[in-house]
Amino acid sequence: MARCVKNIPDPDQARAIPSLRLGHFGEVQQRHKERDAMKDLSVSRWEDFQEIGWHWMQDLVHVPFSVYGDVGQGQGGVDLIATNIRSGIVGQSKCWTTKSLTMDEIDKELAKTNDYPGPITDYYILTNAKKHTTVQDRLASGPLIYERKQGRFRVHIRYWSDLKNLDFVPEEVLLRIFPSLASHSTVLAAQQHNLTEFNESLFHTRRCMPLLISKAHLEWLESWDFRRGFVPQDVFDPIHLLSIDMDRVLTVQEHSAWPHWLVEGPRADLFKCLPAAKPLFQAVIAFQRGVVSEASTYDLEGKTVLAHGHDDPSAHERITSGWRQLAQGLLQQYRHLVEGASQG
Repeated sequence: MARCVKNIPDPDQARAIPSLRLGHFGEVQQRHKERDAMKDLSVSRWEDFQEIGWHWMQDLVHVPFSVYGDVGQGQGGVDLIATNIRSGIVGQSKCWTTKSLTMDEIDKELAKTNDYPGPITDYYILTNAKKHTTVQDRLASGPLIYERKQGRFRVHIRYWSDLKNLDFVPEEVLLRIFPSLASHSTVLAAQQHNLTEFNESLFHTRRCMPLLISKAHLEWLESWDFRRGFVPQDVFDPIHLLSIDMDRVLTVQEHSAWPHWLVEGPRADLFKCLPAAKPLFQAVIAFQRGVVSEASTYDLEGKTVLAHGHDDPSAHERITSGWRQLAQGLLQQYRHLVEGASQG
């Protein structure tokens, strides 16, 4: 019987909603002006909220997202999924402007996941509904874990009212959904500022990244046959460690309260690569997570490897093709941002 249980530690608990500038629309000089602008924004169309939702998910977990299916297609309580791999991180956008989101409503959505065919490790509910005491009381003693017939997953709830701004949403999307934002912006000044900032970070990216991602690693990513079902740990470990540094740097960019994270290793240099290198950072993190989430450590002919260990051919194909796609995505971002190759 599917059920919700609580009091299970969640490393995501300390991760707050990002407090970012409305960078696409110029510098907002006082924080109270930024908050006032957000208070005036509301989404009434579920299609608009879903579109914002997949940008929101990308900002939360640093993995590319897209919309899953459409209304009436039996989505299994899921409408936002990772683009490149069935990572197990999924989302549900709930556009409710006139009522609160109760625990009963959440339980109904979670019950639908029994019909979702893919893996679920983390389930995000993004909503513009008002907060309700039944949810707050349930969360008071710790994060939620839901158990469906296929296994357990963590449940995260994110509220529109907690957002400080919408810097993670592209400018053209914001202006289309919220035309009134144009009156709060200094577009020409912002464009010039953003262009200068991007060019400086791109220059630093092209100087810094070849020192952190070696030519040998690029050749390995391009030539390794992931159909073997494993990756050598000595080759993967530098990518793994770099992904941790990149994840911390992205977090510092989003949470200005944690600048001490930049002290370790190459993080100060990595920070100078933003915003230009953000897609590359996300691609490295996605590759690392894609491997680690499916693999365990094994000894193979005297060498330590990370292998998925599945005998089932369909599981083997799903996992290894996912690794290959993520590796290609990493290479594509590196070639484009560092070497200047065309994405076309």
